Amino acid sequence: MKKIQYTIAALAAVLMMSGCTDWLDQKPISNVTTGSYFSQPADFENAANRLYDQLYGFATTFSGNEMYAVNFDYGSDLTAAQSEEVSGTKGVQSSDVYYTKAYQCLRQTNNLIEQAANYTGTGDINNSVGTAYFFRAWWHFFLLKRFGGIPLMTSVPNTQSDVVWGPRNSRYEVVGSILDDLSKAQQMVTATKNSTGNNGSLTVEAVCAFKARVALFEGTWEKYNGVGSADATNGDGSSTGAGTAVPAGYPSTTDLLTMAKTEAGKFVSGGQYAGEYELWMGVETNAMDYYNNRSYFYLFCLEGTNSNPSGLDKSSNNEAIFRKCYDYSLQKYGGMNLTHTGPCAGTRKLMDMFLCSDGLPVNKSPLFKGYHEYASEFENRDARMTALFSVPGQQYWRSDNESGVPADYSTVPSANPASPISMPNLLTFGATGYGGRKFTEEAQRAVNQESADYLHIRLPEMLLTYAEATIELDGKISDSDLDKTVNVIRQRTHVASLTNALVNANGLDMKEEIRRERALELFGEGWRVSDLCRWGIAEKELARPTCSYYVEYDGTPTMLATGNNPNNPDQKIYDASVWAAKGYVTTTSADQSTYTAGMPQVKAGALIIETGNNRIFSKKNYLQPIPTTEMELNPELKQNPQW
Repeated sequence: MKKIQYTIAALAAVLMMSGCTDWLDQKPISNVTTGSYFSQPADFENAANRLYDQLYGFATTFSGNEMYAVNFDYGSDLTAAQSEEVSGTKGVQSSDVYYTKAYQCLRQTNNLIEQAANYTGTGDINNSVGTAYFFRAWWHFFLLKRFGGIPLMTSVPNTQSDVVWGPRNSRYEVVGSILDDLSKAQQMVTATKNSTGNNGSLTVEAVCAFKARVALFEGTWEKYNGVGSADATNGDGSSTGAGTAVPAGYPSTTDLLTMAKTEAGKFVSGGQYAGEYELWMGVETNAMDYYNNRSYFYLFCLEGTNSNPSGLDKSSNNEAIFRKCYDYSLQKYGGMNLTHTGPCAGTRKLMDMFLCSDGLPVNKSPLFKGYHEYASEFENRDARMTALFSVPGQQYWRSDNESGVPADYSTVPSANPASPISMPNLLTFGATGYGGRKFTEEAQRAVNQESADYLHIRLPEMLLTYAEATIELDGKISDSDLDKTVNVIRQRTHVASLTNALVNANGLDMKEEIRRERALELFGEGWRVSDLCRWGIAEKELARPTCSYYVEYDGTPTMLATGNNPNNPDQKIYDASVWAAKGYVTTTSADQSTYTAGMPQVKAGALIIETGNNRIFSKKNYLQPIPTTEMELNPELKQNPQW
């Protein structure tokens, strides 16, 4: 009985944390597990609100460090920050906080659903129950991406439950359950963007968007990794993995991709919800050129009217389909100091993925200015590049209290001599990527006091989902569909439209261009590794060294190698003795990607920030291992293949 008590206790833990703005100041419900509590609609609504509380964001359910590990694409081919999980060097762990906490959250969703079955009142509780079905699907999907097939938790566990003693469900059984729950949520959730004021509450629009996400993920996973025994990550369910059981009526790959296109299509021009959402373009034009075309940066640090030069607040954000809300007075970030850490530092590969303004890659565009001067590679490029990364030699508002200068949008940073000049420190070896600005803020803040919203689902994801599903289904996409999807996003990037003529005339690949757009638009939002896995190319893309700045190109040193740091004129920027002399500078040309039509090779002279022999990602790393403690408690759980 000791093992049973331990397992049930772990599953029964309740996370009581703060959630979205409308209920930030509510008192916690002391006990929502007894039937006596659920006697009227307000009781169900309060319990549903607690499910929002458990939704992860900038810390809450998961701690700051736990969110850093999974949220910002750490360890991927595009991010300088390293991760043992993604490098492939981490072994099997005895515990996994993402496994444990996800099941804790699932327990609460099931409790609400079960109490609803016993409800005898007359008031309408459909929206609350639909919310519970949504969150049950949400957490099962979270577990699916990380572990593959897992024990489904569709009821509050007891000592006889399959989730306690039974084997894992196959990924197909899990996906089937997720889709069933989302279909129920679509029928039951009555809240809409208009009825909620887009305040972060769950809406039927968000349910549809999440269903599109799930369907695209699984449809492409099965297309490129195979189904059943053809997918090496499944195992046989007897000695390894979750097995290959397929439930009756399970959708085909084509069905899943069609579902993704249909649900995402509701947000595309002409779709049911298209008129409700638009890209946030609040900082495109300004009296001072410095701030022009920087909407993408300010979107992710949007707080009050002092958070951007246009004086806009969160109510202006009609790009968010589903978000977790924060508030400076009531709910700041929980231990995540994003402004100081700048978590989204970029790699050489990422910087070379950004197109020139003519819509062509740097290896094909006559507009590309090369790498020799501090800012030359940023010229004539995608506006997201200068929005997301600090340009060497340029001054920025820096909001940390230790050394920063808070923003004064009536002027520009260079008008204040105290504003530091951006410049990488290449005097020591480390994971020195291009300085990331995504999620950082310019308003005066002490540590851990940011409070911009966590944007779980944005309109661009739906536009890209529609475009990707279309080309996966048809092998092609029309210019008309591109204009409704990718090219809507490019209005904010200030890059020429993607067309079939552009692709054909320049030897590009349309599928790869759509994937490129997804990688750039969603960079740092936790999707890169799972995208590479569902496309079946992760072991090829991730098992390569990651590089950074060029200190030499075509045999000529760059300004980074020869110049002095403008913040300390007596000090050099780069020290060859700790980089080149120790083998941390490339000496030959090499492909940066499996797909090279639209990607230049990395040439000799680039800094190596993680060597190839430390990046051993393989097929087994598509899924993380089941924690050994769980397997000891339940011998029916089998480890994922090759672990």
